[in-house]
Amino acid sequence: MAGLLQDNIHPDFVTLMVSDSGPPQESGGIEGFKELLSDWISPYETFRLEIEEAIVKEDKLVFLARQVATTKHGGVEVETESASVWWLKDGLISQAVFYLDQRSALKAAGLDPDRPSRR
Repeated sequence: MAGLLQDNIHPDFVTLMVSDSGPPQESGGIEGFKELLSDWISPYETFRLEIEEAIVKEDKLVFLARQVATTKHGGVEVETESASVWWLKDGLISQAVFYLDQRSALKAAGLDPDRPSRR
């Protein structure tokens, strides 16, 4: 994923990881993206992201997804909803924000979190 981003990011590109358990984590550039993503999935032996819906809203791309993973300790399979919002600036990706709460992501993108889903 980082390779695809390399040619499509704005010079001011920033990544944020948002959860309900603390302040957002933020890091700049491709290296920051890779570090935050690596930290996000570090508790898992296996991890996959299933995109359930993609929404285009003005200068934003919203991906509603499901995270499916197996923990390193105990081999417990976990499945959670998640989402990401990707902001565009000058035709390039300027910000990627990852959420564990889909409603928060929809609100951040200016979408109604109670809107009917296309899933």
